[in-house]
This record gives sequence, structure tokens and C-alpha cells, in this order.
Amino acid sequence: MSADSDFAQYARPEFARLFRALHLDVTYRAGRGDHLTPERPDGEEGSGTTGQVLDLVGGAGSSLFGHNHPALVEVARRCLDEQVPFNAQGSFRPGAAELARLLSDTVGATTGARYVATLGSTGADAVEAAVKHATVEHRRRLGTLQEEFELTLRRVRREGVGHVLCASGPAAGLPCEELLTEGLEAIAAMRRADPVFVSLKNAFHGKTTGAGTLTHGGNVPADLHVPGPRHRRLHDWTPRTVVTALDAELLPVYPVTIDAAGVPHSAVRPLSPLAACFVEPVQGEAGVHEVPAETLASLRELADRHGAALVFDEIQCGMARTGTFLASEPSGVVADYYLFSKSLGGGLAKVSALLVTADRYVPDFGRHHTSTFADDDFSSRIAAAAVRLALDRRERIIDVGGLLRERLDAVAARWPDAVAEVRGRGLLLGVDFRLPQPESGLLREVIDSESLGYLIAGRLLHTHRIRVIPTLSAPTTVRVQPSALLQPADADRVAAAFDDVAGLLSRGDYATLLEHLTVPPAGEWQPRQHVPQPRESRPVRRGARRAEVPRVVFLANLDVPGKLGAMAPELAAWSDEQCAAALDRTQGELDPFEVVRHRVTSEARGTVDVVMVAVPFTAAQANAALRAGQGPWLRRTVLDGVELAVSLGADVIGLGGHTSIVTNAARDVVEDRTRVTSGNSLTAACAYDLLRLTLLESGAGERRVGLVGGVGNIGAVMAELVAPHCDSLVLVGRPGSARRLATVTERLTGVTDVSVAEDLEALRDCPLVVSATNAADPVILPHHLAGDRKVLVCDLAVPGDVHPAVTGLPNVTLVSGGRIQLPGLQTPHFPGITLPPGILYSCLAETMLLGFEPTTPSPSYGGLTAAGVLAARDLAIRHGFHPARIVSDDVSVRPWVVDQLSSDIEENIG
Repeated sequence: MSADSDFAQYARPEFARLFRALHLDVTYRAGRGDHLTPERPDGEEGSGTTGQVLDLVGGAGSSLFGHNHPALVEVARRCLDEQVPFNAQGSFRPGAAELARLLSDTVGATTGARYVATLGSTGADAVEAAVKHATVEHRRRLGTLQEEFELTLRRVRREGVGHVLCASGPAAGLPCEELLTEGLEAIAAMRRADPVFVSLKNAFHGKTTGAGTLTHGGNVPADLHVPGPRHRRLHDWTPRTVVTALDAELLPVYPVTIDAAGVPHSAVRPLSPLAACFVEPVQGEAGVHEVPAETLASLRELADRHGAALVFDEIQCGMARTGTFLASEPSGVVADYYLFSKSLGGGLAKVSALLVTADRYVPDFGRHHTSTFADDDFSSRIAAAAVRLALDRRERIIDVGGLLRERLDAVAARWPDAVAEVRGRGLLLGVDFRLPQPESGLLREVIDSESLGYLIAGRLLHTHRIRVIPTLSAPTTVRVQPSALLQPADADRVAAAFDDVAGLLSRGDYATLLEHLTVPPAGEWQPRQHVPQPRESRPVRRGARRAEVPRVVFLANLDVPGKLGAMAPELAAWSDEQCAAALDRTQGELDPFEVVRHRVTSEARGTVDVVMVAVPFTAAQANAALRAGQGPWLRRTVLDGVELAVSLGADVIGLGGHTSIVTNAARDVVEDRTRVTSGNSLTAACAYDLLRLTLLESGAGERRVGLVGGVGNIGAVMAELVAPHCDSLVLVGRPGSARRLATVTERLTGVTDVSVAEDLEALRDCPLVVSATNAADPVILPHHLAGDRKVLVCDLAVPGDVHPAVTGLPNVTLVSGGRIQLPGLQTPHFPGITLPPGILYSCLAETMLLGFEPTTPSPSYGGLTAAGVLAARDLAIRHGFHPARIVSDDVSVRPWVVDQLSSDIEENIG
């Protein structure tokens, strides 16, 4: 089994599925400097990306010194050669001591303070340690105050002055014992309560429980959030608003002092639940936004106002990535805690550090907050070498980062309608792209705010051999985080690549932008797991129906890949093979989406709003998924479309194409306030109308009908309807279907000759053929039909059951059945439906017709009946919808055939 397959099955199944869909499913075999070497599936060096790839992801900020920097590799090798112990817990760790001292000295050179370091393995480790230390510090500060109050209370009681009123201070005139008792109760209550932590809007501090609580956004489903510490998020960064944000939480208590004369005096001490304020000086995952210096200063004032710690999260932006060792340094604001990771490991080690000023550090914190893999000499020595490298490379980072920023700013200036802004400094940059607005609903669904950055990443990777990914919480922003080794020529190359992408977006050349998706995917596709989302928790959609006009919503899948260009004209340049590859690659990634809206009227002066919703799978994909046992995914996809329809205010929901097949003839769609139809009754009615007229005009010996797909919903009812009008009927199915076809024959009456065949050659004896299978490819070929007589073939299937070569047979008339013409001169266009103007599929027409009559029950829910087919026909007659027969490019429309003889027969059938 391949490594790719193992990754998909045993490591990161969701990542593997997404990477496959976006054509980011690349394996890298080696890395050096700013470049990665891809590996082909067969293990040979190189890939479709043709050689080395310039890596601008940089380990999300971890690879400040590139991949496998020689100086850092040498440190690692020396540790191994010297057999430095990795596990030496419960001893002095010289590597940890060296790193802690170096970090204290380096940060202290800017802040003037001394620090105690707590080492860990990841950035989230450092955040969790900071939360924990701030909690301990907060509680112990309250404990110290509680001891002070207890001591004073004992003294006033011993000296018998508890009843004496305070002579001065904010509580003057109140008994001192009462003040102290109430203060002790307030302090004890606050110690028992969980402390509060503050972070900013759009913050990212990690994904573990505590860190995840401080994080805002991150595109994480709500049910993946685990409740963490009490938290307040500051959305308004106005300095005064920040400083006073938690004033309502302040609770005054009144310490008492006794002077030499035994007279009590009061003071005031505010209690606060706030333990710490967290902030990233540059918000990397939010799209590379620098927090203004005045906001940092106001957070410093907020922390001081509440006696809380100010924590600067420099995990991504620190370690000189912005040009100064501390990204916060230009602001002049000094924090109490500093957090480092990512680049601290030099791209080789997993290590993090929490630095706490020595005057705030709780000494026994390090005794109780321990970790098996913290303080190891291997990681610590590499980290110490990385710190020294960072200090040495600061000027280069400023220079090369400035050059790169200049080049990207020029791209933004050239394409202002595609690039909103370039942000950041040093080697922490972000290019924010404007979300395009394609004309087609399909591309608006494909290129949304969540996918734009990844689609750009695919273009850059496969066309320019440049690796990027978007920021986590702002995926329209593409991160640019190269190493300090970046060369000026690389900066020019990066600018040219971004210029290409921006130009494509500006020109709306989506076919080129997305061309990398048209490479056939490798490996086995697996559907994504359904995430429950109860209807009551779903957002209300804009554009819900107006009460005075009924609304119908029609769900349809794409029948063949080649019609992708009809659904999205922007992709018309793609070949059928490219369309098929793109649809296979992105299978399962798109949600059902609205395509178009129209208003349609009937001859009876009724009006309905018609909304078309695309259900993103093809007929071939549906059949393949059914064979692979993935029916639940298909059904769930359709039901998601139903949920969209309900949210749009549908009075009627129609299921077109395979959407009714995969939901068991719509039976799996359970709605109590909305009528549901497969529309198949009107489809059968159209075919019945054509066949009945043809049979009436046929002579003896010519009324033999071949029916393909008789076990299907439409085929079975067609057999029942046609049987009384023909001399003989042959039901033709695939091999192994005879038993199921026999059950259909048992329900037929009024015909003397009924037979069953499992070979399509049986059609050679049939002057009339009707076909209604759910096959994705043609099943009726020229040699299946008679060559010595005239043959009428009515093809009801979408996609069609009849091979295009049949149209070239001079004796065969091929009618595309199941089509309806709208009344009047109405010609609404439904993308993906490539029929002549004013002509609709019958299933769509039936959906509209039910909208005209709010009390008429659906004739096509579950198994079809002859009575339901006739009811659908009568519904169409009432509103002036008539059957259209399409032969090649010729369209003929005739009124429905209703006469007394047929009415008598239909009464018996119904």
C-alpha cells in the first residue's frame, strides 16, 4: 500500500481528501534552503511540478532559516555523535539552561527585564503554560491579599476596635470589622471563581483547549470547540474602549490600617477576575494584520488597571521574522510574558518557550508544570543556535523582506481589482486577494472565500513551482513567509507568479486559473463524513420567498461532464476530458448551490418563482458511488439540497435527474410542510401521449413495443400504461434482471403477448422502442434496432440511453421524450439544460405546475402510478403546458391527446 493511501486512511483522512480535490496532493522527498523536491508516485525525483519548488509556506513561520540549515544540522549531528541523552528528566539540563539564559538576555536587551523560561514542545504548549501560570499568579495574588485582610481582622478583634468607625479614607464612617469581613468574603469568592482572560478579535493562539478559547475564528466547526477558561474578546480596538473594557468587573474592597493611636483608617483595593491579556503583535493567521501600537499600549494599561499579566504571543511573528527579534519592539510596549516557538526550533526541533519576568514568576510553577519532552538538550541546543542565527540575520531579513514587499506592492498597484492589499513586514507578508464574482453560480460556489487562497495555491504550485497556502482564519489572504535565505531573483520570480494570478482574476480567466484541477486525480476517492446540522441551527437564507408568490425549487445534478461549460460558460474552453477530470477531482467538495431564479406564468394566470439548485454530482458519479456502496453520501448530498430549498422558502421541491433515484424515488425526502416531487409522472405522461398516438396510427403487426428499463420507476408505469394499447410488449433489461421484470409483467392487463428479455437484440423486432434507464452511458446501439423497417425510439433518459450513431440510421426516428413547452413566449434559461428556448424537462415542468396549485398533491412521490401520470397530464393541460417532441434539431409541439376511447381505457387503468 502506498504512503499516500496510508496517509489518507490512517493519518489525516480529511486533509488527504481536501488536498486531492485541490490538486495539492504532493509529497516532498527533500528540502534544502527555500526549496523542496517533490516526489513522483513511483518514487522518482521530480513530479508534475517539474523540479524544485520554492517554499513560501515556511512551516507557517517555522522555517526562518529554510530547510535543513547546515549550521543547525551540524548542531543536531553533534548531539547525536556525542550521544547527548535525550531523556534525562530529574536532573540539571545544560541545554535548557543555555537556551533559557540566552532568551532572557536577548529579550531583556530590549525590555530591560530578566526572565524565567518554561520550555515545551509546541506553540500551543507555551500558550497553555501562560494561561496556567497567569491563573496561579492571579490566585496567589488574591491569596496574599486574603492573608493581609485576615491578619488585620485578627488584630482589630484582639485590640477591641472592630466596632470603631474608620476615621479617614474612602470607607470613612464605617466599622472597620465590617469592612474587613465583607472584603474577605469578596476575596474568597473571587479565588473560587475561574479567572478571566482577554484576547482580540481575529486572534489566533492555537487549537488546544485553552489556546482554542483565546482563538477567534480559525474556521473550526462550533462543535469542535471545547469549553476552556472564562474569556472576553475585544472587538473594538479603540484605546479608551480597550482600557475600560472590564471596568464593570472591578470590585472594590477596603483594607484597614490602625495608626499608633489605635485609630482605624481605610483605603481601597480593586479586585478583578482578569488574569491576563493575550495579543499577537502581528496577527498572522488572521491575514497578517499588525496590531497598532496604540492598541498594544492600551492593553498594557488594561492589564495594569486590573493587576493582570500582559502576554505577547510572538510564536509566529517573533524570532526576528519581522526584522526585530521581538515583533512588538517598534511599539515600545513591554509585556510581562513572551511566547516563542515555530522558528525557535530552526525547522529541525519541536520546542517552545514561555518567558515570565522574574518578579512575576511563581517559583514552584516549574516544579508542578512539567512535561516529558520539555528541556531536552537536543531541542534546546538547536534552539539556542537558531536564536543566534536570528540575531545575525536581522539586517538581511529587513533588506530582503523590504525588496519582496516592494515587488508585491507593485503587483497590487497593477491589479487593484484583484489584490486588495499587501500587509506585513520583514518576512511575514500576506497578499489579500479580492473575492471575485463570476457570472455562473457554479464558479461562485467553487471560488468562495474559503477556497480562493487554496485555488491560487494550486495555480502557483503547478504553473510556477511556488508553494503557498492561505492564512487559517482569512483564507483570501495568501501567506508569504520565506526564509532569510531568499535571493533577489526569487523575489522577482514570486512577484511574476503573483502578477500572473492577479491578472487572471482581473480578466476573469477562470478556465486558466483553475486549469490545474483538470488533471485526473490519483487514488481512490472517499466521501466526506456528514456533519449533523439540525435545521433549527441553520442560518436563514437571504431571498426567502415573498408571501404573495409561491416558490418552487428544482434540484438537478449534471447529467454529463461535457455540460459543465453550459453550467459555467467561463469554462467553455475546457474539453470534455478536462471537465470530467475536474468534476472527478472536486467530487464531494461542493455543497448544493443556487444557480438561477426565474418567474413563470401559466395560461390560467398563475405565477410561480422558480429557483434552480445544482446538486454537485454527475450521473456517472452517482452510478459509481452506488456500486461502491456510497449511497448514503449521495442521499445526504441531495438532502443538503433539500435543506437549501427549505431555507429558500420552497412550497414545492422537485428532484430532477439522479436526485430522485438516489433518494428512493424521493421517499427519503421527508417534509411535512413542503410538497416533494420527482416529476417523473409528467415525464411518463409525455411518452404515453406520443406512444398512444403512434399506436393508434399503426397497422396490424406494427404495434409491438420494446421497453428498456422496465424495472425502473418510469419504465414500470410506462409498461402499465402502454400495455392496453399494443399487441405485444417486450420488457428488456440487463443480464440478471429477468426475475424483477417478471414481477412487472404480473401487473399488466389488456395485452395478450408480454415477454421478458435480457438481451437488447430483442429490440430488433420492435417498431416502437421506449427507454428509461438510469445508465450514465448509452445502452442502445445501432445494431440493437431493426434495419429493415421504420422504427420510432422515444428516449426518456437523461443522459440519453441511445447512442448518437443511431441518429444516422435512415429508418430510425429518435425522439427525445419527456420535454414540455411553456405557454406563451416564455423562454427562461436554466444553465446546464441545453434544450431549445421555451422547452423544459418534464420533471422541472411538473415542479412548476404544482406551484400553481397549492392544494394539489404531488403525483410523483415514491412509486409512480398510472393514476398519478394521468393526473400530472391533466395538471399540465389546465395550465397550457404541452408536450414537445424533439427529433434532431426539429421541435414539434402538439396538444395532449385525449379522446373518449382512451378515456375509457385510462379509467380502467387508473
